[in-house]
Amino acid sequence: MKKVSDYTGEKVIARLLKRRWLGSLMIGLMLAVPDLVWSESGAAFYNLEAGEDVIENVTLATIEGGEADLLDPEMGANVFIFFRPGPEPSRRGLGNMAECANDLAEYPVRWVALVSDRYPAEEVSKVVKEADFRGPVLVDQGNTLYGRFGVRLHPVVGVTDSEGLLTAYQPYTRINFCARVKAKVLHTLGEISAEEMEQRLRPGSFDPRADAARAKRNLIMGQRFLEIGEYQEALNTVRRSLELDPDLAGAHGLGALALAHQGECDKATDFIDRALALEPGQEDALKARELCAGQDNQ
Repeated sequence: MKKVSDYTGEKVIARLLKRRWLGSLMIGLMLAVPDLVWSESGAAFYNLEAGEDVIENVTLATIEGGEADLLDPEMGANVFIFFRPGPEPSRRGLGNMAECANDLAEYPVRWVALVSDRYPAEEVSKVVKEADFRGPVLVDQGNTLYGRFGVRLHPVVGVTDSEGLLTAYQPYTRINFCARVKAKVLHTLGEISAEEMEQRLRPGSFDPRADAARAKRNLIMGQRFLEIGEYQEALNTVRRSLELDPDLAGAHGLGALALAHQGECDKATDFIDRALALEPGQEDALKARELCAGQDNQ
């Protein structure tokens, strides 16, 4: 396992020369066939290997004028996206990451964006606002990280664990970009196995109907956990269900009820509101509301 900062200039140049012919060939193919999908290893980073490189945590300026770290060691996973404010794929990719962050809000994940200092802060801020991206936006002064990591294309996402080990990367795809990143983040967190991750990444695996069916099966398991008083296990199945189907009212209701049984009514409130918005009269949500009201009166 090596730190990215341990690379010498000679090693970087050697790797670039070794792979440059492949990069040139792929660029030519992309220009000739725009819909061609690059392999992940060919479209992410020249100088990083997933499962091998540890990324140095650095402090960078933000577009707001402050400072922030690239990584947060207290989080189970860190996600960073290199983007540009101009090209449409970057705009879409940043928006996709905003959706991902929202979908995985219950998990210990930090989301940051990286942009070159050559772009005006006002232009970057406008794109960030349009994408509704709420994580720190870090300024890569002189494209230092861009060069150190060997970024090939924009946008591209990297995922690390709490110790900074690069666990995965994901170049932009027009279809299922967020879903692919989420699968890799959940695997980094230990929420899904390597086999489950591969199943999610397999072409054709992103079937909304199949995901909805799996979400309901998870929900049934969660209901059983609730019945025997295993409230944390019930919450774990709720999270898995909502990852597959964010609009499953029963999962929001079950989450609310499990939290209410644990006395965490402040957290349960959001689940109650969402469940009833999706399905007025949702039974578990109403039970949770009643249970929390009883706790407030004690």
